[in-house]
Amino acid sequence: MRHVTQWLRSTHSLVPNKTKCSRSVCEAFGLWGLHIIPTQTWTTIRSVRWTPRGLGSGKLNVDGASQGNPGPSGGGGILRDSTGCILFAFSNFYNIRTNTEAEAMAIRDGLLLCEEQNITNIVLEFDSKVLVDMLRADSCPHWRLKNIWADIMRCRGRITTITH
Repeated sequence: MRHVTQWLRSTHSLVPNKTKCSRSVCEAFGLWGLHIIPTQTWTTIRSVRWTPRGLGSGKLNVDGASQGNPGPSGGGGILRDSTGCILFAFSNFYNIRTNTEAEAMAIRDGLLLCEEQNITNIVLEFDSKVLVDMLRADSCPHWRLKNIWADIMRCRGRITTITH
């Protein structure tokens, strides 16, 4: 338990009086001696779950983020087959990047893994509206994405659907 407490304190994500969490989460941390004052409560509960696609297709969910813009960034993803079985998952640190770069790099890395394993009929899902629009238009106006974009376009034929 001491190691968990040390880790939680070292992540700087749990700073008393600045952390937003529900009352039950704050109470749970209080059992470990971490006293956090909730600044926000949530009243709605929303179920989030993976939804399968048609037979013979895989669904690749990816996300990328940076702390600051630009800042330390990373991304990852998971590919499931039509029955929900995990075919692969990945995560990477991308050094100092923008949010859009991190998201694009996660897309690229997921698609390159699909290419490596000869997986086609991919339903690609991610949360960057900017990149969704760019992929649907097959156009990249951002100079910082030039090399990443070239890899994504090389794998573009494997994607059957892009969802946001």
